[in-house]
Amino acid sequence: MQIKALLLSFLFILHAQAIQLFIGTAQSDGIYTSQLDASTGELTPFKCAAKIKRPSFITIDTHRKKLYSTNLKTFNQSGEIIAFQIKENDTLTELNRVPSQGINPCHLQLSPNRNVLFTANYGAPGRPIDTSQKSTSITSYRIQSNGHLTAPISAHLHTGSGTHPNRQKEPHAHSVFPHPTDPYVYVADLGADAIFSYHYHPQTATLTPLEKVAIPGGSRGPRHMKWAPNGKTLYLLNELSLTLSVFNYTTQGHLQPTDQIDALPPNTDRDQLTAAEIRLHPTHPLIYVSIRDKADTGRDSITLFRTSNAQTKRIKTIPAHVAFPRNFNIDPTGKWLLIAGQRSRDIAILSLNSDGIPESLCHRYSFPGEPICMEFLDE
Repeated sequence: MQIKALLLSFLFILHAQAIQLFIGTAQSDGIYTSQLDASTGELTPFKCAAKIKRPSFITIDTHRKKLYSTNLKTFNQSGEIIAFQIKENDTLTELNRVPSQGINPCHLQLSPNRNVLFTANYGAPGRPIDTSQKSTSITSYRIQSNGHLTAPISAHLHTGSGTHPNRQKEPHAHSVFPHPTDPYVYVADLGADAIFSYHYHPQTATLTPLEKVAIPGGSRGPRHMKWAPNGKTLYLLNELSLTLSVFNYTTQGHLQPTDQIDALPPNTDRDQLTAAEIRLHPTHPLIYVSIRDKADTGRDSITLFRTSNAQTKRIKTIPAHVAFPRNFNIDPTGKWLLIAGQRSRDIAILSLNSDGIPESLCHRYSFPGEPICMEFLDE
């Protein structure tokens, strides 16, 4: 009996060290999965969990073991949102799929109560939105008790433009993030150079427009955002200006801009560099952002910011060890930084020290396609 108990304990420890990773992709067979060994940072061989044509962005409901994915269609066509059940054998079973009500769905996120799903639709790059397609910038869905998505509940089309001659001729919603506790949701619109906010009903998923907040400075290109854990501060990564904008969250869902920090050191050659992803460390007051080199000259990087006493400062910029880091993530233990190289088709894994600072490149894995989005099943 004692030997059996020890064996079960050992197997439990091994299981606890394995964290499941799902990867949304382009130019591959679909959504992939792998197991991260939290003690060594190693990944198991990549396995296709669901064959989908273009599942670029994903989000996970860990509690209900559900995964939701965007699915891009042909150019200038409305895409789809697909709901999956996460199975014990590392596969995904499709539950249902619904229209995104917009061209190029590029981001999606769950409400804190996991009853509502929001989708941002980028639209057709470089073209005015085709009104005959009835494309919208943000769409909301109610999630049923079995994980299925309802038909779209609310959909809104943004208006406006920015000063960049090529990227800001029309609205391009790039990400959507609900507040951690209050019933408000925020959309970073790269084309309109603004954040659009909405009130949403936590049970019915109905959206009501609240306000449009311009990004100070102009031609910033808001892309992705993250909320501070206390919900009092919003951090916005600007793709075009390579800056981090900081907003205070005030009463009734309103945002107040407070600061803007460069993501790169002074005198850096910024030609053909764009910012991509932003993440927060799970326990330390650190913000990480990725910078992509469109010229493919080896300038891809990760920048770290530290927040302290309502101040945010850039502290370090390191090589990304991949080409075109469109996405990256930090594992739930806070020990490993995984960086996805879209152009190099690989994933680099860096160890983080006890303060959350990257130390060294530990592993690099070739990937069967372009890794676009990495999310953990955090159990």
